[in-house]
Formats: sequence, structure tokens, C-alpha cells
Amino acid sequence: MDVLTKAIIDARTWQSAQAIADGEHQSTCPKTTHSARVADLSVDAQGALICRVDDAWRADCEHAGLGWSFFNAEDQIVNQGSKSQNFVSSALMGEALAVREALDSALELGLVMLHLESDSKLLIDTIRSTNFAH
Repeated sequence: MDVLTKAIIDARTWQSAQAIADGEHQSTCPKTTHSARVADLSVDAQGALICRVDDAWRADCEHAGLGWSFFNAEDQIVNQGSKSQNFVSSALMGEALAVREALDSALELGLVMLHLESDSKLLIDTIRSTNFAH
């Protein structure tokens, strides 16, 4: 949880810096449509939503479909998104990009804590082992 909280805070800081550096330039990448507002989200006992991510990667054209869903304490989908991404070198990279998109979506929703679930043990182990200390 501390790692994700730190990642979200760092992502917000980075986004703020990018907006200033780009003169508030808007990205041409597709955005997700949110199906719920933060006030409508029912969190678990620890105050977090569950975020499940996945990707579908095609090695022959280095293309991935990224997907993420936010679930409330009742295991109901309260928000989800997807994105198509070119130039993805591996399934692991696709899964990592799905996590990044999910974190961006969480930022847009104003979420500060969430539980991340992925079917990539290597990615989750890497996230858990990384030192995010200042």
C-alpha cells in the first residue's frame, strides 16, 4: 500500500511538472471514460478500491491492448478503461503499461489508495521489491 501511495503521489507530481513544461498541452492519446465519481465509490475496510489490470500482447506486431477495472468493497465494477498501445516489446511491458494507465485513471478519480491485482507475478514481485524511498 505504501508503494502504491508513493507511486500515485509521484505520478501527480510528475503530471503537474509535465503540464507546466508542456504549457498545459493536451495529450492526443485516448482517455478512459469514467463510470463513477469518487463520492460514489465504496471502499474496503482499509479505505481502498481493488484495481485489476491485464493486457493482451501480440508479438508479431508489437501491439498490446491494455485494460483496467476498479472494484468496490462489494466486488462490483465502479470504473474501467482500456487503451490500445503500439510499440510494446513484451507481455511484461504491456502489463506494466496497463498498471501505469490504471494509476493515471486513479489519479483522475482522486484516489489515493488502492489494491493492485495483476496476473503477472514478475511485475508484482518487481513492484514490491523496488525501493521508493526519497
